[in-house]
Amino acid sequence: MGNSAFVVYKLVTLLFGAKAVEVPLLHHCHVLADLAAAITPRTRLVFVPSPNNPTGTTNPEAELLAFARALPEYVIAVFDEAYAEYLENPPNLRPLIAEGRKVICLRTFPKIYGLASLRIGYGYAAADFCALLNRVRQPFNVNAIAQAAALAALDDVDFVNQCRRDNLAGLRQLEAGLTALGLEFVPSVANFILIRTGDGARRFAELQRQGVIVRPVGSYGLPDWLRVTVGTREQNVRLLAVLGESMRAG
Repeated sequence: MGNSAFVVYKLVTLLFGAKAVEVPLLHHCHVLADLAAAITPRTRLVFVPSPNNPTGTTNPEAELLAFARALPEYVIAVFDEAYAEYLENPPNLRPLIAEGRKVICLRTFPKIYGLASLRIGYGYAAADFCALLNRVRQPFNVNAIAQAAALAALDDVDFVNQCRRDNLAGLRQLEAGLTALGLEFVPSVANFILIRTGDGARRFAELQRQGVIVRPVGSYGLPDWLRVTVGTREQNVRLLAVLGESMRAG
């Protein structure tokens, strides 16, 4: 896993008594060759989030496929695709499953589908992998209402396409506003953007006092940065105004 990837990978790894090995990102993006180089005979799982949280960066499909195909036979690759639907053409990793590769791909409904309160997602992998996971999952881990909503969401293609278009427009709006403010940011393909503000914890507190809630990411090794979710056009305007005031105040 990367050292600036979703922190729960590391937390759950430690919870189960395993060793978490973190690999530095380059330009806020996973370097798959470095991840491969960190694999040892003791490695069992490797996590690759693409797009990555909190940086919003992604790896091309060809790189992801080549990475999985080169893994040792004893290593399982877990591809976290929680934000994949925000891409116009997300990487197609299904050929890996057809080839019998040891991969598990994860998707979720709280992001582009807007079903965060239902806490539901899904994974896809070879049938034998799914059978193994089914043995150890908690019983009744997803309720019937969440399942019904998820099935309906999968069919609502128009809604997903509209969310993708709105998100892209919001990203472009934020990028233009941040450029005007002279702030460094990481170009994102997800529904958030990473902004370098200096002392992210202090900026977070200042913005919160103004009713604008963002995410400090010091726990990801990024103490000078904030992760900001793309909002409506009006919300983005307010975020840029309040952030600009905070930066001008020093």
